[in-house]
Amino acid sequence: MYAVCVFFFLSVSCNVIAGSPDCFAKIDTIIQETFRCKSKQIVGVSVAVVTSGKVILEKGYGVKDIETNDTVTADTLFGVASLSKAFASTLLVKLIEENTKYSLNTKVSTIFKNEGIFLDSLRSKYATVRDLLSHRLGIPGNNRIRLDNNLTRANVIHRLKYLQSKGSFRDSFFYNNLIYGVLTHIAELIGRESWEKLVKTHLFDPIGMNSSSFLTTADFEKIDLAKGYIDYYGNLKPVPFEFSRRWADLCGSGCILSSARDMAKWMKFYLDEGKLADDTRLISKEAFEDLTRPENVIATTYTSTYFTKPKVPVTTSNTGYALGWRTGHYRGYKMLEHSGTTFGYRALLSVFPDADIAIYTAMTGNDPSYLYRQSLHNVIFDIYMGYTPWLNSSTICSYPRPWLDAKVQSSKPRYSKGRNPTRQISDYHGIYKNHAYGNLEVKKHKDGNKLTVVYGFSNFVLYPKNKTDEFYGESIGTTAHIFNFYSFKFRFENKTVKLEIPNFESKDPPEFIRSAETNLTNKSCFLNVSNNVCFVLLYFAFSALLV
Repeated sequence: MYAVCVFFFLSVSCNVIAGSPDCFAKIDTIIQETFRCKSKQIVGVSVAVVTSGKVILEKGYGVKDIETNDTVTADTLFGVASLSKAFASTLLVKLIEENTKYSLNTKVSTIFKNEGIFLDSLRSKYATVRDLLSHRLGIPGNNRIRLDNNLTRANVIHRLKYLQSKGSFRDSFFYNNLIYGVLTHIAELIGRESWEKLVKTHLFDPIGMNSSSFLTTADFEKIDLAKGYIDYYGNLKPVPFEFSRRWADLCGSGCILSSARDMAKWMKFYLDEGKLADDTRLISKEAFEDLTRPENVIATTYTSTYFTKPKVPVTTSNTGYALGWRTGHYRGYKMLEHSGTTFGYRALLSVFPDADIAIYTAMTGNDPSYLYRQSLHNVIFDIYMGYTPWLNSSTICSYPRPWLDAKVQSSKPRYSKGRNPTRQISDYHGIYKNHAYGNLEVKKHKDGNKLTVVYGFSNFVLYPKNKTDEFYGESIGTTAHIFNFYSFKFRFENKTVKLEIPNFESKDPPEFIRSAETNLTNKSCFLNVSNNVCFVLLYFAFSALLV
C-alpha cells in the first residue's frame, strides 16, 4: 500500500514552471524517504539541481560524521572523485587555447621530448593529448600503482612504458586514472603552476566556486568536510583523511572537494556552454564542443547492465566518452554524465543541454553499481520535465528489484589465522621488483609465524590459503578495511621467486620478482655466521664472477 501511495504522489506532474515549491517538495520528499532506507549504507548526501539558469535545489541530508552527528548542509564539501576529470579536461583545453604552441592533437612524445613513452612504437609515435583525455590507449587501469610512495605526477609518465596494452589503440575504451595523472602534469608544464593553483585561478575563481578545495592541499581541520566511509562486509568504516590525501595525489583523476552550492555553479557553467554568470566566455564555443563531443565508444557500462530496456521500463545510456565526460541519452535527451567513486566518496553529475537541466549528487558510504545515484537522477529529471516517473521511493530503495536481481554482495572469505605456510617464513622474505609498480617488501610480521607485505603506504598481513604458496592479504594500518583480502600468489621457479597480485589489476596481473641480492642474502647472511665472515664470503663470490 505504501509503495502505491508514493507512486501516485510522484506520478502527478509539476504542471507549473520548473522550480516551483511543488516540484521542490516532491524531490525533497523522495530524497528523504530513500535516504532513510539507505541509512545503513550511506551517511551523508549532497544534492544540487539547476534548470533554466536557476538553482532549484542545493541541500544536504544526513550527517558529516557518525561520531559528531554534525549535519550536512549545502556548503559541506564532499570528495567528487572522478568528477574531477571534467575539471582536468576543461582546464587543459583552456590552457591550450591560451598557448598556441599546443593543441589537443599535439603528440605526447612532443610534450615530453621522449619517443619511447609507451611499450610499443605505435602509441609512442602517435598518441596525442586527445587520446589521453578520451581513454583511447587500450592500457588497463593498474590503479594500485598509486599506492607506491615514489609515484608522482611528474614521473607517472615513466611507468607507462612498462604497462602492457590489452586493447587496440584508438579502438578500445580502457578507463585509466594514471593517464589523467599524466594530463595533470601536462597542465602544470603548460601553465607553469601546480594543478591545484591552475584550477583555482582558471576555473574556481571565475565561476565563483569559492568553497571548493583539493584533497591534496586542504586543511581538514578548518574546512566543512564530510568524512568518507567505506563498507566493510556490511559495516561502515571511516576512511582516514591521510589515506584520501595520498590516494588523490595525481589530482586530475579525482582530488577535488566541492559542495552542492559550488557544484550548482559548475553545472550552470556547462549548461551555458562555457559562459560565466555575466555572459562572458571562459572558453570558446569551439573549445566547449571539443570537450563534449564523443571521441570514444563505451561497449559496456553500469547503465547497460542495470538501466536499459527491456530489463527496465526506461533506458539510460552511456555509450560514448568525450573529454572527461561520458555521453549518452535519457528519455531521448542528450546527456553529459560522469560518475565518481573513490574510497569513502560517491558522486554523479548529469547535464542535459537540450532540456536545460543538470543534477548533482555526492554521498559518503556505499552505492554499488551507482544504483542509488542514477535512480535519484532519473526520478528528479522525470519530475522536472513532467514525465510520469517510472521510479518511486519504494523501487529506488529496492532497485534493481523488482526488474532485476540484486547483485550479491561479497562475503568475507573464510580462512584460518592459525594455518602455517607450506614453507619456512624466511623462504618468502625479500625485496620484490616490478618495473611499472616499483618495489615491495615481504618480511616476517611482528606477531608470530606470519608474513607481511609492504607496498608503498599499504600493508598486508598474509594468511595461507589451502593452495601451496597462495595467501589472503588483509590490509592493516592506513589502508585497513580498504583493500579487502587481496590474493597473493608466490611461485618458486629454480632460483627465482615471483609474486603475482591479481587484485592489483585483473586484466593484467602484475608480477613482482625477488631481487638477486635478496636471494644471496637469504642463503648466506641469514646463517649463523658473523657479519664480517658474511661480508668476506660475498666479496670472494663477486670477485670470482668478475674473473
